[in-house]
Amino acid sequence: MKSITRLVIAVVAVMFAVATVCPAQDVKPTDLGKGAAFNGKKIEMKDKGEVAYLLSFTAGKEFEATTDGLKNTDVHLFVYDSSGAEVAKDDSPGPKCSVKVTPEKDGQYKFVIKNAGGANTVTVNVKVAK
Repeated sequence: MKSITRLVIAVVAVMFAVATVCPAQDVKPTDLGKGAAFNGKKIEMKDKGEVAYLLSFTAGKEFEATTDGLKNTDVHLFVYDSSGAEVAKDDSPGPKCSVKVTPEKDGQYKFVIKNAGGANTVTVNVKVAK
């Protein structure tokens, strides 16, 4: 009986450690509509915070997504196409990120913004080529 109890305790401890060390990667994205009509967004982000947004784009029209923060925390920007494939990322140090993507087809793209190094107010902007 003791060995089963120890096994259960060990399994629960490992599950807790994994859940604590590996935060959920799938934050539910908020749909912000058409990328061409997007006017930017200020986000209050916690340390180790993560947000996700969906924007729709037209095939062949390049867009540039950028971030900047009021404080010098480490902000990362990831962009995924509708199939879930990563199409761009900027995980360089600091609050400023910039990625350019030319969509191959019309559709929604998911933007995931992650922040580490303390709370920060992060501004996200998207510019679509004319």
